[in-house]
Amino acid sequence: MIGTSRRNLKRRADTAGPTAGTGTVDAADIGRFARMADRWWDPDGPHGPLHRYVPARMAIIRDAARTVASDRKDQRRPMAGLSVLDIGCGGGLLSEPMTRLGATVTGVDADTAGIAAAVSHAAGVGLDIAYRAGAAEDLATEGRVFDMVVASEVIEHVADRDAFAEALAALVRPGGLLVLTTINRTRRSYAMAIVAAEYVLRWVPRGTHDWSKFPTPDELTGLLEQRGFAVETPIGLVYSAVSGSFSPSSDDRVNYALVARKV
Repeated sequence: MIGTSRRNLKRRADTAGPTAGTGTVDAADIGRFARMADRWWDPDGPHGPLHRYVPARMAIIRDAARTVASDRKDQRRPMAGLSVLDIGCGGGLLSEPMTRLGATVTGVDADTAGIAAAVSHAAGVGLDIAYRAGAAEDLATEGRVFDMVVASEVIEHVADRDAFAEALAALVRPGGLLVLTTINRTRRSYAMAIVAAEYVLRWVPRGTHDWSKFPTPDELTGLLEQRGFAVETPIGLVYSAVSGSFSPSSDDRVNYALVARKV
């Protein structure tokens, strides 16, 4: 909260926990992100595409949150009263706006350097966010449950997709929501997310993504339905070179979002 001291904010980060090599954590991916951790909040740096992606992702998260929030009339703080887990939070690009919208946010990431960057930035802007290093299954083992779980641009990086889905199912309370965004496995996504983004435009470092690990909407829907989720129709998220931003679309051939309710 505004006015909280930097020392108290730093106490909100629990850096204990595994950083790689066990459960759903992919050690190679964590290493790549750790090398860029000091530039999480640089909109012109390697995380620039994620900065441009934040408004579209937040629009989906905000709209979904309104369906479970206790006070649905609060337009300025539509996430007020909700406990939210941001899995793979990185430097906090989504954790911070969700906090500003009223949510009580826990951010978890296996990259300890990214968590340090998140804690530092939150302290600088006066936001109280509970950051910790670790994996989704760590919180599931502890019996933690949340009104809403967000896993944005994460599932395509995990080492064990089934184990990750099990953790997600354990972390969302009955009636709660899960919001995922990821990249589809199509010819177009290979051209756009791999060839264009990594080699031509150089938006992200080469090797950031493995096309074979991109889940299709049908695969992801099946994975979640097997674990007690009712999954809504995928929402495509399309980038416009003219506006330099993403917007919702019926075209889910590259980026897409899934909203699922725990039955």
